[in-house]
Amino acid sequence: MKQDIKDEAIEQLDKDILFGFYDANGLFESISDMFYDENDFDETWLKNEIHLRLKKHQIESLNWKKPTGFDRLVVSFDTLIKDKIVALHKAGYTRQDGEGDCAEIIEELSNNGIKVLGYCYYHTQDLERAIGDEQNLFIGYDSYNHNDELAMDVANKIVKTLESNGFNVNWNGSLETRIQITDINWQKTVDNVDYNYSRVLDIMQANTPIKENATQNKKPKPFWKFW
Repeated sequence: MKQDIKDEAIEQLDKDILFGFYDANGLFESISDMFYDENDFDETWLKNEIHLRLKKHQIESLNWKKPTGFDRLVVSFDTLIKDKIVALHKAGYTRQDGEGDCAEIIEELSNNGIKVLGYCYYHTQDLERAIGDEQNLFIGYDSYNHNDELAMDVANKIVKTLESNGFNVNWNGSLETRIQITDINWQKTVDNVDYNYSRVLDIMQANTPIKENATQNKKPKPFWKFW
């Protein structure tokens, strides 16, 4: 196995561990998939590196000040979801991925009779900036129907919610620019929690009143049906 392949694998592995979304199995699958065409790729070496580096990261996390920036971001996004704004963590790799994921879950919510105001997300490229020297996390957003007036309301809700949870937020008020969390100290370890689809669905459904006419519109079965 060539040294340059090892270096590339370690570089990506260190990023993924800092992101904090993959467990050991997820890390192995993600990294090994990158080098599927390398005939001499050493999977045993990779498993060992994952074990050592993931354990080191988890030990370091014991000394983190709580709540971490990610903890506060989860509270912020959960609050936004309760306010009918789909909020997704690590939604794909690019802006197109993030918007596609949001559109998909908005459609599913709509099919379940739940209407939303809009959405927000950050993707993997955004996380790379957050763990880098910039330490900035950009948040993409829009209204569910791309209406500018509603999108402005959504953006203002996002900014207000982030600020109320202690984040420094930079946004110029233009719908052409994303919302920026500045000086974020990204600290997260794997916790096997789904912060995307299932979390949004669970929170939305729990905070959506059941319509009174949902059962009233159902016609009673004729008495003979019960025999």
